[in-house]
Amino acid sequence: LVLCLVAVVLVMSDQEGGHADLTGDIIAFVGAIGWAAVGILLRASAMSRVPGEATLLWQLGVSSPFLLLAAFFFGPLVRDFEPVHVWLMAYQVVAVALFCFMAWLLLIRIYPASTVASFSFLTPVFSVFFAWAILGEPLRPSVLAGLGLVAAGIYLINRRQVPQKVA
Repeated sequence: LVLCLVAVVLVMSDQEGGHADLTGDIIAFVGAIGWAAVGILLRASAMSRVPGEATLLWQLGVSSPFLLLAAFFFGPLVRDFEPVHVWLMAYQVVAVALFCFMAWLLLIRIYPASTVASFSFLTPVFSVFFAWAILGEPLRPSVLAGLGLVAAGIYLINRRQVPQKVA
């Protein structure tokens, strides 16, 4: 996990967009820490016995009103509304909030939290890849080094341990 965090710091330190990019990266990093806290709470508290559907319902039910209120501080709630926005929201609700989050809740209850959390670091890897492949964004050396560190971290966490012989 340390390698993955070093990768995040490496990529965040090499910004072409200046202050705005760094602010967004820091906000995303704080969000990742919150995500990790959710995983730890789900694994180490009485919440581990609560069904995943109830956990998801509570998290979405509590966060939705706060996020809608916070949206007013960041500009108009809806700008240039088009049908594509309905499809994008439907994708977020069905694919991300229901399917992926429910799968994550199931995995976090079955497998060690460090193993499941390590695969969460694949999200920025896929994001960087798709930004390059679809949007034509450049792959700077720091990003490639960060991707290598993430891959190494995931490998180290998930490699099979060779039992040591006790003499």
